[in-house]
Amino acid sequence: MTKVLAFDLGASSGRAVIGNFKNGKLGLNIIKRFDNEPIKKENSLYWNFDQLYQHIKDGILYAQEDNKIQTLGIDTWGVDFGLIDEFGNLIQNPKHYRNVQTDEVFNRISDFISLQELYECTGNQVMKINTLFQLLALREQEPKNFFKARKLLMISDFFNYKLTGKMRTENSIASTTQMTNPYSKKWSKKIIDSFNLNSQLFPEIVDEGNNLGIIDPSLELGNVQVINVSQHDTASAIISIPFTEPSIFISCGTWSLVGTELEHPILNKKAREYNLTNEAGYDKTTDFLKNCTGLWIVQELKRNYESEHLDLTYDQITNLAKKEKNHCFIDTDDDIFSSPGDMRKKISYYAKQTHQLAPNTIGGFFKCAYESLAKKYQKTIDEIELTTNMKFQKIHIVGGGSKSEYFCQMIADVTNKKVLAGPTEATAMGNILIQLISLGEISDVKEARSIVSNSIELKEYIPKD
Repeated sequence: MTKVLAFDLGASSGRAVIGNFKNGKLGLNIIKRFDNEPIKKENSLYWNFDQLYQHIKDGILYAQEDNKIQTLGIDTWGVDFGLIDEFGNLIQNPKHYRNVQTDEVFNRISDFISLQELYECTGNQVMKINTLFQLLALREQEPKNFFKARKLLMISDFFNYKLTGKMRTENSIASTTQMTNPYSKKWSKKIIDSFNLNSQLFPEIVDEGNNLGIIDPSLELGNVQVINVSQHDTASAIISIPFTEPSIFISCGTWSLVGTELEHPILNKKAREYNLTNEAGYDKTTDFLKNCTGLWIVQELKRNYESEHLDLTYDQITNLAKKEKNHCFIDTDDDIFSSPGDMRKKISYYAKQTHQLAPNTIGGFFKCAYESLAKKYQKTIDEIELTTNMKFQKIHIVGGGSKSEYFCQMIADVTNKKVLAGPTEATAMGNILIQLISLGEISDVKEARSIVSNSIELKEYIPKD
């Protein structure tokens, strides 16, 4: 039996997962869960690097107690980064994307390059949280820290560096920065030069599956190889989707990534107008998608009620929402919903501004959030079909959202497409599958997806009239 270890750092929590591969089937064992909450300091949010690094080391040691793991891989969400000084140290805890102040820089982008040219150079959905805009804002707001920097490392790259001492950037995580060429999968000289950035700041980009090296023996964590998996969590999740035909995928968690897998990038006028993104997939493929707000609003509503000592389970939330008829639809991607806070007040304000009837019950607020998100998926899928000139019959939903039968059926009904739900731990599973390919235990992604089909049972939802 081959055993490998995946660390998946999600938007609110992290997990250490052992993958057990035997007789053509893959089993997952979650050995450690931990919080991944940002630190709040002087009205800013920062990654809690020290705590997360300790969780990673603890997870490795715990995995070694009963298992002999051969490799490990770390995935995170994209866009956020840390800066390393001349001595190889982190200059400061990186800022969390939910609290970066990029508006002023974003509004002056045309001083350097047009938004059209920016899209044509990178293929990335233009979002204020993207690494490029965060970096430019840091140069203006904290020049002392910016000019100390000798290297920029994405979050997962930094943890790999702490374990091995090697600075590399993996392909998929690099493609979230708005600074790479979607065809060559390398740093874009045009973007770096246009914004007067130092090319030495950016490490070599390596492919997913690259064997970065053995964990530094001085850490006393065992003789384990660190693999550059598809370090963008979405790219890892897509590896685990058992496609049998071209389909839509929805990686549904705090964020929702709605898209399809293509052989080549699409940079046409429709793609730019719809703000669709081209990110690097496995083996030079393109994950053609849109980043949408996911279950964030639902999660914040749940926290709002918990702060008032009303602890609701998701089953209770579903039962309350089922009883309601929704009269209010919100744009879940509106800036008003992007930051933490009382979502009930924000929804009510949005309803008033758009001349709608605001919810006035617990179930009503959740119903509004779920139905609005399903409508957002429908709109995004329509845009992808128009841009690709393809008509998709199936939607694969993976991640935490795939566990909600209520929401999956709603998506099937709203989009009028068959929904296949699972795997839930798609990101960790994809992370593990890439490690197994790197070890030679699995030949390629086609075989990996066949193994997923043998290892889990997908739940099917048929649209109702």
